[in-house]
Amino acid sequence: MLYVEERTYLLGVVEDLIKFRLLDCTGGLLAMRCGGDHLLASTAGDAFHRWHLSLEDFVVTDLDGTVIEKHERSAGPALLIALEVFKKFSECNALLHTHSEFSHAFAALDRSVPQASHIAQTLGEVTCIRVEDQRIKEEYRRNPYPVHVPEALPPRPDIAAVNHAIISQIEGTLGHRRHELVRHGLAFTAYRHGIFVIARNMDEAFNNLARIEASARTYIYGGIILDRERREAT
Repeated sequence: MLYVEERTYLLGVVEDLIKFRLLDCTGGLLAMRCGGDHLLASTAGDAFHRWHLSLEDFVVTDLDGTVIEKHERSAGPALLIALEVFKKFSECNALLHTHSEFSHAFAALDRSVPQASHIAQTLGEVTCIRVEDQRIKEEYRRNPYPVHVPEALPPRPDIAAVNHAIISQIEGTLGHRRHELVRHGLAFTAYRHGIFVIARNMDEAFNNLARIEASARTYIYGGIILDRERREAT
C-alpha cells in the first residue's frame, strides 16, 4: 500500500474536522500532494459512511486523475476540481472541500464570506463561484455532450460537467492571488456547494478553514445582534 503514513495522518485530520464541526455527512474531499506528482484523496462514499474510514478508503492518482492505486471505491467527484487546483497552483500541496455550516450559508446565497474578524484578514474575502448545478445536470441529461471524466472518478459525466463549470472560473477567481500561497492559503466557495480551501500543507488548510468558518459565524451572529438592536430601537 502506498503512502501509509500519509493515509494515517489524513484519518486523524478527518477525526479533527468532525470534532471541530468543520465536516459533516453531506459530502467533502481531502486531497494532498504526495511524492511530487501523486495525489492522495478521500473516496466517493466516505461521507455516506459517516467518515468511518480505514487506510483503504483513499485513492492515489497522478495529476491527470489516472489511478495509481485504489481499493474498493473511486475518488470523490470534487477531485476533478482538486486536480485543476494542483496543476494551476504549484505551491498548493493540500485541498479541503467541506460543506461547513456557516460558510455554506453564504455559498447558498451566492455571497462571498466577508472578513468579519481579524483571524480572516490574511485570507481576505472568500469569493463565491456561481454555477447552476441542477441546470447543468438537466441540460446534460437532455442533450449529452463529451465530458472528460478522469479514470479515478465515478462515471458520472453530469457531475463532471458541473465541476468543469467551476474549474473554468478558478483562474479568474484566484489566479491573480497565486503568489500569496507562498505565505498562506487561499479559498473560494461554490454556489450551493460548499467551500474549497487550498494551502501549502493540510495543517494550514485545516487552520484556514477554521478561520473562515469562524469569520462566517461571527458575521451571522453579528447580524442577529444588529437586527435585534434595530427592532428594539423602533
